[in-house]
Amino acid sequence: MVLITEEGIPYNYTQGGKLTGVTTQVVQEITRRLGIAGDIQVLPWARGYKRLRTEPNVVLFTTARTVERDSLFHWVGPLFTVRLEFYARKSAAPRIGSLDAAKQVGAIATYKDDFREQILKSLGFTNLDSSNSPKSNIRKLMSGRVDLWFYDNIGAPKIASDAGIDPTEIEAVFTYREHFSYIAISKQTSPAIVQQWQATLDDMKADGTFWWLTRKWLPPEAIRVSERQTHTDTPFSLKLYTEDSPPSSYEENGRIKGLSADIVREILRRIGQPDTIALVPWARGYQLAQSEANTALFSTTRLPQREALFAWVGPLYRQRWGLYRWRAGTLRIPDIEAAKQVKRIGTYRQDAKMQYLQALGFENLIPTNKNITNVTHLQRGNIDLWASSDFNMPHLARQAGASPDQLALAYAFHTVGNYIAFSKQTSPHVIRLWQAVLDEMKSDGSYQRICREYNYVPE
Repeated sequence: MVLITEEGIPYNYTQGGKLTGVTTQVVQEITRRLGIAGDIQVLPWARGYKRLRTEPNVVLFTTARTVERDSLFHWVGPLFTVRLEFYARKSAAPRIGSLDAAKQVGAIATYKDDFREQILKSLGFTNLDSSNSPKSNIRKLMSGRVDLWFYDNIGAPKIASDAGIDPTEIEAVFTYREHFSYIAISKQTSPAIVQQWQATLDDMKADGTFWWLTRKWLPPEAIRVSERQTHTDTPFSLKLYTEDSPPSSYEENGRIKGLSADIVREILRRIGQPDTIALVPWARGYQLAQSEANTALFSTTRLPQREALFAWVGPLYRQRWGLYRWRAGTLRIPDIEAAKQVKRIGTYRQDAKMQYLQALGFENLIPTNKNITNVTHLQRGNIDLWASSDFNMPHLARQAGASPDQLALAYAFHTVGNYIAFSKQTSPHVIRLWQAVLDEMKSDGSYQRICREYNYVPE
């Protein structure tokens, strides 16, 4: 496949020697998923459009799907909805109430062979001033060489800024119509290839990748799933489970919150998916995440014995595991073998600490379905030690009505990372998306902000 685009902010443009832009990123993700190699060629629009019409296996983007073009190409989309506007200098804006009024001005700047220019020509406009660059069009407008500039509401402000012009110095004086932007594929291309492209785009829309890639450049109302609905109308299929384990996740005033819950909720917001987090007992969530497709459980400790059971996104945080005693007691644990000789160690049923200790040969574990009860059992002497962590212990102690100072660390036995564990049946594209969004949060500071709210200092 020959991939062709033009320089046109914010859809496709070169920045720091690298091609980027909203449609560029969408196309790059499609080709990555399809295993298509090859660079994207940046050509003047007229040259790219000619090759699209005359050669097989040519992809041209971003392309408006119009009545005039509909039968000429195959179409993959829709991508965005765009308003076509007549722009004027704010300081000298003519009154334009109709197309006929626009035909009476001295000159209108257009982009050579672009669909916008084609539209005006088909409508009988004879006062067009055509050039090979949208940036030169806005400069003509601001210098007074033309009276109007015909462009779209998404690209115009970006082109103005790129040309060193304050976007507020131009204003839309007349809206012609809305149109949908697509990826165009030459008519001589196999329909099977076109179907692959469309199916891949549809998958990206379903799993949130399309929303995440496009929301960085476009307002939500411009991002399309179909020509009849917006992204928020699409069904959501991913099931998200967590447990009552503060400060990672817990329920307060009917709402699930916590460090991990807030991180996951921010990821959902960035990919345009609804909050479907459900609080369940850990053992149940652990079983569901292994047996059901498109299911995730958090936060889950990543251990060697679990590695092959899930797909992992993280880490969300790290913690030190330890065996805690009631401070008033005298029990001392010098090493792990001494801990095996203790009569009773309280654990949370099927959580990572219990599994880890079982793998080490511990036969003195007393599991419970509600971790908070271990604090009470420890205080009453029903257990001798409690397997917990520096991350969870203070919060669980306070929930049980005790002060964290009443407990003491008898022995620290492991340091681990906690992740989001996805069922193995989940698409690898979803895993890649969630990891990319989490990495983005760590880069832009939002992850650190959430950590501060729960007094957690990330590495």
